Amino acid sequence: MTETTNDLLDGVDPSPLFTPFELGGLTLSNRFVMAPMTRGKSPAGVAGDDVATYYARRAASLGLIITEGTYINHPAAWGYADVPHFYGDDAFEGWGKVASAVHAEGGLIFPQLWHLGARRVGTGGPETSEGILSPSGIGLDGSPIGAAASKLDLDSVIGAYVQAAADAQ
Repeated sequence: MTETTNDLLDGVDPSPLFTPFELGGLTLSNRFVMAPMTRGKSPAGVAGDDVATYYARRAASLGLIITEGTYINHPAAWGYADVPHFYGDDAFEGWGKVASAVHAEGGLIFPQLWHLGARRVGTGGPETSEGILSPSGIGLDGSPIGAAASKLDLDSVIGAYVQAAADAQ
């Protein structure tokens, strides 16, 4: 016998999912959260009006949105075209429009801060001369790739995350 969603919910009251929820001093309108999904729809790394519309439509029924990956300000963070970044005046202007559109729908939004590490393909992004940087210099398949990060490299990446987190606030 195959269970359906209705069978699984039989006797379960879903109404708490639709009630407000306190999270770290913020009140979510409900308990539905959108997980990050990479979209690649931000030319030159800047979220445009279409991105604001995309997230606003989802905010109408969600308590919290975690954005697609947004590159931090580190030269080896990038790797794919049209992924938004989370630094610089143009990017913050774009994300400000996104946040305003989401808030207008009653939603909250947090950026997913991203550095590709060993997942970086080639030398994409603004720093085309920058190679692949990961903690170990070992790829996901176990073979050597790029460079192992030094303490100075790690401090630089951590600093970029800290700055992006501060900017997100």
